[in-house]
Amino acid sequence: MMAFDGRKTNGAFSAWNWTVPGKDCTISSRLSVFKRRIVSMQHGATHLTPGPAGFAEAASPALYAEGFSGGLAPRDWVIRHDIDRRAHLLVIETRGGTARLRGTAIAFEAPALLWLPGGVDAHLQVQAGTTGHLVAISEDFLTRIVAGSAEALHLQRTIDRFVMLRESQIEDAFEAVADSCATLVRELHAPARGSMTMVSSHVLLLCLHLWRSATLEETTGEAARRGGGPRLVGNFLQMVELHYRDGWPIARYAAALGVTDDKLHAHCKREKARSPRAIIHERLIHEACTRLHQLDLPVEQIGYGLGFRDPGYFSRFFRKHQGISPGAYRRRARVEQAKRGPFYAAWP
Repeated sequence: MMAFDGRKTNGAFSAWNWTVPGKDCTISSRLSVFKRRIVSMQHGATHLTPGPAGFAEAASPALYAEGFSGGLAPRDWVIRHDIDRRAHLLVIETRGGTARLRGTAIAFEAPALLWLPGGVDAHLQVQAGTTGHLVAISEDFLTRIVAGSAEALHLQRTIDRFVMLRESQIEDAFEAVADSCATLVRELHAPARGSMTMVSSHVLLLCLHLWRSATLEETTGEAARRGGGPRLVGNFLQMVELHYRDGWPIARYAAALGVTDDKLHAHCKREKARSPRAIIHERLIHEACTRLHQLDLPVEQIGYGLGFRDPGYFSRFFRKHQGISPGAYRRRARVEQAKRGPFYAAWP
């Protein structure tokens, strides 16, 4: 298991050095040292316990990649999102497993590919003896890579939704996907000249294969069944980006899109597994977290800039979604930033 946080030390990237389940794992870096623990679940399954920001408790890496093969016990990953949102790609090469999302169990058998967009909580379990890869990519890093592509709009629409591909839906690209995952693991474990370009190129290749395969799957009948849902939800997301600070009610979004509230709700649940209101609230919280972390403005002024006229309501709204007050979040975020040092945000 390896992770990459985008930092440089004397021209070389630091890497995660993992030990066996039940032992402390140490990130070796000339800048600082962090520790986190892998604990064992029942029946011998390994549970990577996420910290407040997901997989990494202290370092918030831009990219995480792991290859797993032929274990004697099942393996589990619990994916939670909070401050640092990540998309996840699970590639199953042999045997299979189960994904649990919002109380729904989805079984899969090799060959299979599972894509979880950022912000989706999930419990992934693979059977004993299963081989494959797990890749986690921060949304900011993913957006920067996709934005430079000629197919940026199509790629963004694909990576913003849940995708499950099995057998014939992915077989033409499966070997290339597995090879790219293996390359990411190698580059993160032993960075060499051009590692930044190599890593970003293979992440883009993964997105392209995902888009091609998902689009092919839709053209064979899925698009007709979904009744134009992806386009409607894509237009809704664009409108949210324009008006999330304006306090628009759901009915106004629906009217602007030319659909009923119920239709907008149904398509958002199908495409994003969230209601329109939840999508708007997530965007507000994401922006609030970013501003609290990066700006020195008073909390009240940040809330006002996001459309909250009552500072008390902004604090209650933030606490409801994050579990702490805006001021406490800012203090915690800055302490964590001071611990892990500068982030190489310009990459790629």
